[in-house]
Amino acid sequence: MTTRNTETILRTYGFWILSSLRDECREFLEANTLRELVASPGNLRSTVLFRDQADGTVEVVILALWDSMESVKTFLGKQDLRKPRIDPMVHAKIFDREPYVRQYALSDPDALALIPPSWR
Repeated sequence: MTTRNTETILRTYGFWILSSLRDECREFLEANTLRELVASPGNLRSTVLFRDQADGTVEVVILALWDSMESVKTFLGKQDLRKPRIDPMVHAKIFDREPYVRQYALSDPDALALIPPSWR
């Protein structure tokens, strides 16, 4: 196992939308949010997950893998680490549940090697 001075961070943030907005949301996130994340220094990979709920909503989770917490902080600037960074265009369409954010330190410093090179 390799020793590193910084921990790889998985930052997730999620929210709910109406099912009818799924395609519009995906297109917007791919064209805007994911491009911004991927272009940010220290971002190793970003993607979006969609989970259909039985109540006519979809949970949307944005996953961003970062090389360190410092890179996350640089990306967020003065924004609170505990609050999700959600574009106002998306925020206006969020269903009536509170968006959330989570940050996880990866316990295995070699976990990044498990990500296929084509994903990076």
